Amino acid sequence: MGHKQILIIQESAKGGGAEKVLTDLLRHFDNSQYDVTLLLINAYGPHLSEIPAKTKRICINKRPPSLFRRCLNRYAPIRDILFKNKVKRVVKRKRYDTIISFMEGPATKAHSFITDHATKNISWVHTNLITNHWSAFIYRNLTEEKAIYQKMDNIIFVSQGAKEAFSKLFDISEKLKVIYNIIDYQTINQKAATCIPEKTKFTICNVGRLTEQKRQDRLIKIAKILKDKGFKFEIWILGEGKLEFQLKNQAKALEVSDVVKFLGYQANPYPYIKVSDIFVLTSDTEGYPTVVCEALCLGKPVISTNITGSDELLANGIGILTGFEPDAIAEQIGRLIQSRELCSHYAHLAAQRGQQFQPQDVMAQIYSLL
Repeated sequence: MGHKQILIIQESAKGGGAEKVLTDLLRHFDNSQYDVTLLLINAYGPHLSEIPAKTKRICINKRPPSLFRRCLNRYAPIRDILFKNKVKRVVKRKRYDTIISFMEGPATKAHSFITDHATKNISWVHTNLITNHWSAFIYRNLTEEKAIYQKMDNIIFVSQGAKEAFSKLFDISEKLKVIYNIIDYQTINQKAATCIPEKTKFTICNVGRLTEQKRQDRLIKIAKILKDKGFKFEIWILGEGKLEFQLKNQAKALEVSDVVKFLGYQANPYPYIKVSDIFVLTSDTEGYPTVVCEALCLGKPVISTNITGSDELLANGIGILTGFEPDAIAEQIGRLIQSRELCSHYAHLAAQRGQQFQPQDVMAQIYSLL
């Protein structure tokens, strides 16, 4: 038998968790059985260089859209016609055994134009679509979005919470399956050992895009609370995004710029997580926070807001789940700063949980669907 032909559609290679998971998934695909082609709607982003050479690539846009194109995109009928024509043009008449849209939003919309090119169609959902329905902009209404998902043979979710939210939003209960993200424990630890960032105080690490969803503004308020209480610490924020200027101004206004360090986007964030004392996630919503998995792989105590994904990863006391108020998060951080024993306890639990991430188990589940 010949190799199975797989097409995976992704919006871009920007620096998000889903994009990182996709590069790991592509790296672990078995080329003795599968020929994998990646269709990038927007062929740019920091993860572009991490796509393995064995993966064939086709793309629609090689650079960000012009102002004229962005204006056209405001008119849904014109946008959809142009989008459909572009997708059809790059796919041509090629047939696939399976087409996968690896993320909600534009990738799934693009997929809907070519479902007839495959024997099987699968779509991934990486977030809680009730608390974070960011993908709605690409659809004319909820009815259209639901109809597209109903065309799929399987819909895969990165957490049980994401699946339950989807089922509630669209009233769809069939064809739904949870497959946790592929997390490469060995590679994460290898990359963490490539350098040792210098630190002098109890260090709190956060990694993520500087956007409204990630709520790094909470970290800055937390820094103020902890500083006023006399704690000695430093907060490292790794990431870039549209809120960078606003967040830096907030830190300056609250007089915590000396303890809140903006370290920018790091292609390899693992040494920073590894050398820090704890990892803190302050997001409003997630689907399955990859960065929490990575922190667990590196044996870091994790404090997270009680959101979809984190509630499953940190269940049974493996980490600390908190409310969304900065005071509540600061209280838990203060406990760990004050107690080395408590820190060691959560580090031990994190290390045990991190060792449970096995890429081959996830790939076996994916292969069973193709």
